[in-house]
Amino acid sequence: MNSVQATIFSSLLSAMIALTVVLINKYFENKKYKKEKYDTVKKYANPIIFASEQLAWRLKEILEFKGDYLLPNAPMNGFFKYKFDSTVYRLNAVLGWIHAAQKEQSYIEGTKIKHNEKIQLSIREFQRRLADGSHVEISILGDLGKLFNLNLDDLTNDKRALIGVQLEKIIFEFIPDSVKKNVDNLTKEKQIEMLQKIMDFICLETNQSKIKKEIIDEKRATAINEISREFCWIYRDWQSAIGDEMIKDIKDTNRRFDVIGFPEFQIKRINNIWLKKTDDLFSNLNVSVNDRFDSRVQQLKQVFDSTIDLIATFKEIVNKQESISESSFNALNKFNEKINNRKVEIPKRKLRIKIKYE
Repeated sequence: MNSVQATIFSSLLSAMIALTVVLINKYFENKKYKKEKYDTVKKYANPIIFASEQLAWRLKEILEFKGDYLLPNAPMNGFFKYKFDSTVYRLNAVLGWIHAAQKEQSYIEGTKIKHNEKIQLSIREFQRRLADGSHVEISILGDLGKLFNLNLDDLTNDKRALIGVQLEKIIFEFIPDSVKKNVDNLTKEKQIEMLQKIMDFICLETNQSKIKKEIIDEKRATAINEISREFCWIYRDWQSAIGDEMIKDIKDTNRRFDVIGFPEFQIKRINNIWLKKTDDLFSNLNVSVNDRFDSRVQQLKQVFDSTIDLIATFKEIVNKQESISESSFNALNKFNEKINNRKVEIPKRKLRIKIKYE
């Protein structure tokens, strides 16, 4: 080998060594990010499981035994007030732990790394059950159609949702807030005016003849009952705000955040609009009524279902001895099957967090 060949070979060898070093460093960096992502999920798994279990048992108690302390005429003695306040706290605590886990993950380098989609789906479904009330407007539209003998069969689901949103806007023109129950407080004349505007809009959108005023007057009371259904939607931005209020920074631990305890929550909640956002979900709630007229009953059943799913999803990534007991989970799952006709299954293999690089 002459000097020129030796120089070329030496240069190629140096380049290959340098490239190998870069690739090795990249490999270990990726493994580090993967481990950080996994560790972040895992170290928040147990708190999320515990908080979700506490919420699930309280929701089971309310749905199964009617939650006397939530009834409209329940005496506000010390015990009933505690039960109400602790119920609100348990829901806010779950929102806090979810927000804490998501916030800590956002601080990790390599923000394009995505972890297991099943976890994200479970969280999003839990949030959606609290935030999405479009099905209620669609249901009201359908019942008004039946009451006034309108044909709505040709409407697509998207069209029904759009009409439902417009009906809600009309209602809010006549009441001072977003509490639909307040249509009961309108004068008879204002109720008829509102119903006429609602029915005119539905007829226009479905190309049907307008409903006469005397028919609206005749069916006014029933129509007002359909419209004035109780509901409480906790929108996603509100959930994030609640999460921010529920967490606090901690030092010298394996987590960046913790959720405030019940005593601190009670003090902070007095003058905090965000921590009061969940009150209406439980306030003056009678789970014995037909859930057509209080959508919160069905909403709580769905939130219970999503809570069980959260527990099941996070339970897969921690050792059994570290999380909820089998007997507790099975009891909650059995009740979920009873009220939602759905049993949440947990795979026998422990969930592995899958990382995808983009």
